[in-house]
Amino acid sequence: MGKVQKQKEQNVLSIIERKTGRLIHEEEYGQRAIYFLYHHFLGRLLLKMIFARSYFSFLRGLYYNSFLSKKEIAPFVEKYGLSKELLKKNYQSFGAFFSRKEAVNLREAGKENTKENGEAWKEKLREKGQARKQAFYATASGKLLAYKIDQEGKIIFPCNENNGKSKPFPLEIKGNFYSIEKILKAPCPEFLKGGTLLVFRLSLPDYHRYIFPAKGKLLRTKKIKGRLDSVRKEAAHFKAFSENKREISLLELEGMGKILHVEVGAMLVGHIHNHSANQFPFRFAAGEEKGYFSLGGSTIVEMLSDKIMIDEDLFENTNKGLETKLEIGERIGYGKA
Repeated sequence: MGKVQKQKEQNVLSIIERKTGRLIHEEEYGQRAIYFLYHHFLGRLLLKMIFARSYFSFLRGLYYNSFLSKKEIAPFVEKYGLSKELLKKNYQSFGAFFSRKEAVNLREAGKENTKENGEAWKEKLREKGQARKQAFYATASGKLLAYKIDQEGKIIFPCNENNGKSKPFPLEIKGNFYSIEKILKAPCPEFLKGGTLLVFRLSLPDYHRYIFPAKGKLLRTKKIKGRLDSVRKEAAHFKAFSENKREISLLELEGMGKILHVEVGAMLVGHIHNHSANQFPFRFAAGEEKGYFSLGGSTIVEMLSDKIMIDEDLFENTNKGLETKLEIGERIGYGKA
């Protein structure tokens, strides 16, 4: 059996859909090509010389933002089983389709993204008393991994609380231990120690706009120049978080303290578009759109303080080697009250 086939079989059981509990398989666009680029000598050479360069993403973007690319929309919708309603809209290019804006409703965990579910959740919060628990929402649609951050700033798998013998162990991939310091290119801030790290992996069919996860204010931002490697699993995507182009935002959430929100650029993603003006502090509401990505798969990393409690099922799935498929705007945790 070939390596590519083995990789495909491994991916079949690597994602769990949160709202149904089903194990699912999502076919990645260009999966064979990505595997070649990262696992063969010639592929790695082409990657270094051409495909990971910003000019390649720029040139590719010229086509996908032109009217010539409109013909790509219908096959894409069909291939990934997206809503046929999208075909009724007159997008001027595939790029416009990709970065389209849709309604986002804040709602309880696992609920469909509908206004009705959002209104029902608001009523539920009023009944429980919003002041007691501030909901923390998924900033994007995609596949989620959830880790703990230890007191030294290392990223770790949380121990099983039901088994007193188990201990947390660090995230290690191909001999590399991953830490907050590598992602930020700076020491881990004290407010993150003992907190949580969330990784939202957005593949091509996912909605590529993202929101603020709770009410608060944007204190400052920082841009880090870097490469444009793939963020897919077969490309050792954790390495990309410490080497790729990225934008870091320091947010202070009401009742939850400070968090760091990081957008990571990826191969074939030329731009990260954030709406917030350079006027700090910038105040925002829960669910307000923060920005969007142009073309390609992308990733968002959020680093949270210990004042935010993330739902246990997300940690459990990560410990099992499963990414959790969820949708933008669904509740994934609470602020400690």
